[in-house]
Amino acid sequence: MPLIASLCLLIIISLLYLQKIPSTQAFLQRLNSIVYDLRMRTTSTEKLNDFTPIYIVDIDELSLKQEGQWPWSRQKIALLIDKLHQAGSAAITLDITLAEPETNPVDLISPVLAQKKPELLNTMESLRTQLDGDLHLATTMANKEVVLGYLFHPYSDFTKGYIRPSLVENNTPLSQLSSLKMQGYTANTPLLAQAATQNGFFTVQPDSDGVVRKAALILEHKNKIYTSLAVETAKVYLDAKQEPLTLRSKKVANVNTITHAELAGQRIRTDPTGQILIPYIGKAHSFPYISATQVLRNQKIPDLTDAIVIIGTSAQALADLRTTPLQTSYPGVEIQATLIHALLNPALIPYSPEWKDGATIALLATLSVFMMLLFPLLRPLNLMIIGFMLLAIITGANLWLWHVPRINFDLVLPAMLIMLSGSIFVLHRLLQEHNQRQLIHDMFGRYVPVGHINRLLESREAINMDGERREMSVLFSDIRNFTALSEGLSTQKLKQFLNIYLTPITAIIFNQQGTIDKYIGDLVMAFWGAPLDDPQHAEHAVMAALEMRDKTRAMQKEFQDLGLTETVSAGTGIHTGEMNVGDMGSSYRRAYTVLGDAVNLGSRLESLTKQYAISILTSEETMQRCPAIIFRQIDHVRVKGRQEPVKIYEPLCLKKTLTPTSEQQIIKHNTALSSYFSGNWGHAQQELSSLFELTKEPLYQVYLQRMQQSDFRAPDDWDGVFTHTSK
Repeated sequence: MPLIASLCLLIIISLLYLQKIPSTQAFLQRLNSIVYDLRMRTTSTEKLNDFTPIYIVDIDELSLKQEGQWPWSRQKIALLIDKLHQAGSAAITLDITLAEPETNPVDLISPVLAQKKPELLNTMESLRTQLDGDLHLATTMANKEVVLGYLFHPYSDFTKGYIRPSLVENNTPLSQLSSLKMQGYTANTPLLAQAATQNGFFTVQPDSDGVVRKAALILEHKNKIYTSLAVETAKVYLDAKQEPLTLRSKKVANVNTITHAELAGQRIRTDPTGQILIPYIGKAHSFPYISATQVLRNQKIPDLTDAIVIIGTSAQALADLRTTPLQTSYPGVEIQATLIHALLNPALIPYSPEWKDGATIALLATLSVFMMLLFPLLRPLNLMIIGFMLLAIITGANLWLWHVPRINFDLVLPAMLIMLSGSIFVLHRLLQEHNQRQLIHDMFGRYVPVGHINRLLESREAINMDGERREMSVLFSDIRNFTALSEGLSTQKLKQFLNIYLTPITAIIFNQQGTIDKYIGDLVMAFWGAPLDDPQHAEHAVMAALEMRDKTRAMQKEFQDLGLTETVSAGTGIHTGEMNVGDMGSSYRRAYTVLGDAVNLGSRLESLTKQYAISILTSEETMQRCPAIIFRQIDHVRVKGRQEPVKIYEPLCLKKTLTPTSEQQIIKHNTALSSYFSGNWGHAQQELSSLFELTKEPLYQVYLQRMQQSDFRAPDDWDGVFTHTSK
């Protein structure tokens, strides 16, 4: 059996890997993402000083405070670019979009001058060109290596600004290419876009859990391919502005799957959509930051000779913060810096090779065969040791592939196969070793409580065989009108009905730590507080009753399929008090049961549910021990065979689930019953009639009919207690 189970497990996990079981993909993707993030945090890369210098000029909180809130004037942005160029920057990249033209001050002042100083209008108009911020910025960028960024929208067809065509070489028809398709964009003004050396998108789409792990090198919009901000910056730095980004693909089914891109003679591995895994260097500020205000105010800054400078923001107010595998609130500008760094050093980029699927299936099959041959020979302890060793070897090999050849290989499913297959063999061995004990347990578990058997197997002294007296809770539950319901059923159908009904009812009682005392036809008797102590025995009994009520209502379709034409419902009574409990009976047959007046009262409460047309009745003693449950009082009665009156209650729901509407209805209910118990039957009649019109509950008719017999006047000797003359 474990061999067959292991083989089935191999097939299931292989299907999961090949995505043949769609409903599980979100769960598996989440697990893979967790492993990926943990693995990314262990990545050790060379120091940045060994590579191209990349600096981030940060529009940070200090810059906003000293230079004014964003957006800054075009004059100030031009000044920033000019100073960075003077500092020796090889490329200046803007991780921001300038989509709106700046208002010329002439247009703001001219209307005022036309009214007050019309003779100055010509003078002001002559200054239009000098005061044109967009023109000034475009002129500043014209003779410098500046790359402007823009944003694509995946789901909105909104378009604004101008995007320049990208140089991309691709011999595959776009209709067959597996690139990501965008609907709209927000780009720079045409004047600025044309003045910049290059344009590129900085769109980065997070995974389904909101974490940014990948970035696209190319995106498709209206049958044209556009390149990213990182690609264009790398081209400028490598002096390859006029060289196209070359896409390489291979045909899979009817789609040409992208395998890699070539940039300035360098091969860059991508996924089928043209995305790369972002090789994060570390947490935020792994790259050197320079506050923008330092540059603008001529304060001391590092030597920027032949450096790439990216202008972006880490300020909270500008909301360019992302969640990454390394941390939340990671500046988006540093993601762009990481991508540029990766494109200039492609060996750092992790990738998934084309042969990964075949290798993964082969690994799963090899592991499965190895475990099926070895594990049956081992005892449970040795089996677990070998399993952990195998898991450690697989994990170590996976980390080596990640760190050295930079191959992204799946770990979750191989690890899952080892753990689940090992668990199957361990459980099988444990079941074999404990087979006889389990056999005894199963044989007697149908007749006596499971807790009783377990304690008896562990220690015969754990149970007081002579019996004892203790506070407990007892429950009686009986199907209403069972005789009438069963008359139309054959013997076989009746047996099926009882099995279908009693199985989930018993499971509920067991789940609430109860003990089944006996079944008498359709009646179930159970108790709480023995053989195992249970300080919350009353609450567990009431929770079981509520679940039994809900389960019975939910099973009506099954009952109808058996041929029952009427609704099946049950009445349940619960009482808490001192009872005698123990093994009782004769030398021929014994039973672990409860006896006493408190048990009889529980039975009487079950019978009273019919009188009030209510599913569950409890005594006041039970209600007082259930602070987390909402009750309403039903009556104050004397039951047959007992002189002492008892207040009876109906449990409704947990306090935390009580709705305001239900709470108001309970208040009205209590007000009506207070008038009834105090003898103010005139007021009680009004309140109860109102409640009946509102709820249509038969309970309120019971009270109205009871009072009507005395013309709605309480007897002179009325003490608020109603005496029931039948069981």
